[in-house]
Amino acid sequence: MEILPSANNQPSLTPPLPHQGGTFPEGKPGRKRNMIIAIAAGAAVVLTAAILALVLLVLPLFSPDRDMGTTAKTYFQALIDGDGEKALSVSDPGVPENEKALLQNNVYKSAGQRIDGYRILEARSDFVTAEVTQNGRKQEIILRMTKSREGEWKVGPKNFQKIRLSSSRPVESFTVNGVDVAAPDTGTGARDSQLLMPAFPGEYTLGISGDKYATAEEQKALISIDRVISKSTESLKVIPSQLLLDETRALLANKRSECTASTPGTASEATRRGCSGFALYEYRPTRNVKWTIEKEPTFTLLRGEDSWIIQSDESGKASVSYEVNSGRDDAPQWEPKVELVVPRASGEIHIVDGKATLKDR
Repeated sequence: MEILPSANNQPSLTPPLPHQGGTFPEGKPGRKRNMIIAIAAGAAVVLTAAILALVLLVLPLFSPDRDMGTTAKTYFQALIDGDGEKALSVSDPGVPENEKALLQNNVYKSAGQRIDGYRILEARSDFVTAEVTQNGRKQEIILRMTKSREGEWKVGPKNFQKIRLSSSRPVESFTVNGVDVAAPDTGTGARDSQLLMPAFPGEYTLGISGDKYATAEEQKALISIDRVISKSTESLKVIPSQLLLDETRALLANKRSECTASTPGTASEATRRGCSGFALYEYRPTRNVKWTIEKEPTFTLLRGEDSWIIQSDESGKASVSYEVNSGRDDAPQWEPKVELVVPRASGEIHIVDGKATLKDR
């Protein structure tokens, strides 16, 4: 650097020439640092905006509302398809496994009047609102949802209605849509059997099974989306099966043959032998007795405490011809005689070792 003299003969410094080829002026380091910071800040803003946009895009895929809506759609579609096991996989009826018999495919597939349409209206908090159609009836319903331990939404227990079924007498099992469902053990001395199980919306055909000598007139139970018109409580009247009626008829015929083959001599003997309807109320000696059944009596079987009671409906028609001694023993005089008889069916049917037996009353 060259030192020049000043006006007062004091030396002065000559300013340096600018550096050739430099990007920033030499001697301004603060300005360079400020520009770097500004660029970094801008990049951070852009990155933050990109991350926020990505979060907003992905977040709905994992939101509870979307999970509940998807579960509800799966549930409703399974009901339309009659797929009980699929519907059960996304729901919690709140009962143990042995009480889920009516929710299985073999029962629900045959149910009538299942839902046939739906539309999700809203999914928030812990419930889903939907418009559902069943058998032409449209109604807005609310599904109460629960979350499993694994964090999955399921249709909760409060949405399930139950079928309550009872029989007038103890039975081994019921039938629901043709499928055997074991009746709970009610213990010794029970007067009936009962069943209480959850079911999906639909119509169910109910009966009894497990007893060859007993049956019941089928009844219908309806689980409706409108709980007001649901008819889920039914009582089945146990009646004799056709097999028991046939066997009872055969037992009565066998007894009649036994009585007519050897007609009791007195009324007391007839009663003792169970042949009260085939007694000859004749105090004189008889011979050549012959019975002719013109019309069989009809009967009804009524369920007793531990048996079936034979109740006569319509009397039959019969006649008996015989000869009676109107003379003395040492000088008999046999005279022909004919009487008209009105036979009736009577007795009790007991089931002994799985076989019907007739007991006189």
